[in-house]
Amino acid sequence: MRRVHMRSTSRIGRVAVPALLLAVAMQAGGSVPRAAQAATPGTGTVSSVTPTQSWNFAPIGGTSGSSDSYKLTVQLPAPPASYYTPDVRQGSTHAAYLQITMTWASSSADQALVLAVTDAGSNGVGNDTFGEINSAGNNVNVFQLQDPLNETYTVTASNGNGNSSAAIPAHAVATLHLINLAGQPQPPNPGGAPGFDTYHIPLSLMPPRTEESQLGGRLFGEPSIGVDPRNDDVMYQAGLYTIRATFDTSKQPAKASYSDVSFPVSDTASEDAILFVDRNTGRTFVSQLILACSLGAVSDNDGTSWTPASKPCQTPAAVDHETIGAGPFASPLPAGVVYPDAAYYCSQNVAESECALSVDGGLNYGAASVMWNSSMCFGLHGHVKVAPNDGTVYVPDKACGAPECLIITTTAGPNCHPGFAVSTNNGVTWTVHTINDGHFKYFTTGDPSIGIGANGTMYYGYNDRDGSPKIAVCTSQGTVCGPSVNVGAAFHIANVEMPTVVAGDDNRAAFAFLGSTTPGDDQENSFVGTWDLYVAATYDGGHTWTTTDATPNAPVQRGCIEFTASCPSTRGTDDQRNLLDFNDLTIDREGRILYAYTDGCQQDPTPAAGHGSCATDATRLSGLNPEIEGPAILRQNCGLGLYKTYDNLAVPCLPARIPEASRTGLLLLGGLFGASMVAAVRRRRRRTGAA
Repeated sequence: MRRVHMRSTSRIGRVAVPALLLAVAMQAGGSVPRAAQAATPGTGTVSSVTPTQSWNFAPIGGTSGSSDSYKLTVQLPAPPASYYTPDVRQGSTHAAYLQITMTWASSSADQALVLAVTDAGSNGVGNDTFGEINSAGNNVNVFQLQDPLNETYTVTASNGNGNSSAAIPAHAVATLHLINLAGQPQPPNPGGAPGFDTYHIPLSLMPPRTEESQLGGRLFGEPSIGVDPRNDDVMYQAGLYTIRATFDTSKQPAKASYSDVSFPVSDTASEDAILFVDRNTGRTFVSQLILACSLGAVSDNDGTSWTPASKPCQTPAAVDHETIGAGPFASPLPAGVVYPDAAYYCSQNVAESECALSVDGGLNYGAASVMWNSSMCFGLHGHVKVAPNDGTVYVPDKACGAPECLIITTTAGPNCHPGFAVSTNNGVTWTVHTINDGHFKYFTTGDPSIGIGANGTMYYGYNDRDGSPKIAVCTSQGTVCGPSVNVGAAFHIANVEMPTVVAGDDNRAAFAFLGSTTPGDDQENSFVGTWDLYVAATYDGGHTWTTTDATPNAPVQRGCIEFTASCPSTRGTDDQRNLLDFNDLTIDREGRILYAYTDGCQQDPTPAAGHGSCATDATRLSGLNPEIEGPAILRQNCGLGLYKTYDNLAVPCLPARIPEASRTGLLLLGGLFGASMVAAVRRRRRRTGAA
């Protein structure tokens, strides 16, 4: 959600870290401590012929806070302008990334070694994991630089704590990874995969609200979606708008009609917007975070009328990242139940994450129960889900399992895994489990997602450290999880963001995500990869998955997707935070898959200066002014759905992809401007203001 990322030089909780002060000094051309003994050897070159170099740093840290440097030259196979030639399909014809791994022998907590790298102009480059991870005794630090140039870089090692009990030597290995993206043609979508139409909600229906006008932009990131099982009405929310969509399936492609059904309170202010539709009762829940609590309402007629929530958050109120979900109560029933399903409101309070139960259908939430604290899991979490068979409650988290997963930690070490909290007693107590063969990405990422089948089988989708889309199948209320499966290999997917999962029958699930074939660090501004929307489906309980590119030749984003400061987020110049933090996935009554997303490329009525349209110009990155953020829905139009009962109604997919459904209204561009902080716990609303 629109939260501050607690890891970069511009984020709270990090600015006093000595390693960062070192990097700032180097970027400004200032001097840093030098050890008397130089690295051995002192220089080296990585190239296509010799892609790896290793060296030893002289003792680092100690009472004097010594550092040491190494000169590393990069030689690409061709000049950068030629090697990184723009390519409409892939973003560039080639990609490269430089990775430096530093290790040392001492496991002492004060031996937190870090790397800072500067280019020939003394500018800081790349991303580093920083040394706080040594609180777990991992003795490893990783640095990456996306698309390096033909030049000599200065690699400086120091102690992130400044001084330490003793100066220690370290060993470093640098590897230059070269990738021929143009030599990886994308395969056609496989037979048996579902097909999709895309629908862009007309902006004529969504004029700027007062808050948007005051802030200088629109609020279309982080959409939510749900479907009323009684009539297949689709409920969509992004920012300050709640939209009801209906689809006339007598047309091909199905014709969409939209209505603005926003609740008059929840459309006036927004820190984080969330919508949920109860798949049992059809009730729609909406929430707008206001830091101290939320504004909330429910509707039993798809937004025709709304009932305000009397107490729309837990006690005590949490400050960030709320999520709402509902499903059957676990046995035994708690006291005071007046609504058929249990409803949960979960959010984080920096040092811990909490959930609260509502027994009256989201009108009043009770006391908060702690799912985890910051010594167990990263503070921010994914969307709460409730098992339809027994009321087991799940909340996913991208990094659990060790103290190194602290919210203020730059990145997670080898003991930090994707995880989830489980409650089997209506949220009274929680147990944390981890996906032990998965690892959190080096330089942060978005939330994982969970889908739960009819008999309680849980599907856990996430983006792994190696950049691949992974999904694991768990049973026995999350206590038994099978091996994670890479569903993106056929498409050469090397980076993933915004994973989402939904399930229908116990053996049927869908896993949707944004995927790029460009490997490396997708949190750097030099990342110019193209992102498509992919959907993987299983009809046999996860034994096999069929993956399709749902937007071939129609990218939904160009460039990095911002989760940290090295991917720019300045409105009016370069704002790759246009998508914000998540998308959403659901199914309708017949099991059709529907995906709510923010489109960072379609439409582009006002191309950035000096560029063509995003659809046809690889250099027109999505965040360039004016940024692109279009409210959109992907809807399944053929193939099997996630309910076997309706297989007889499924329309076979044609060999060729059906063109995008017609749409009306001009897609306006924009984003928030001049975001600010209110105390240390307040997150960025959207991004930094223009300088």
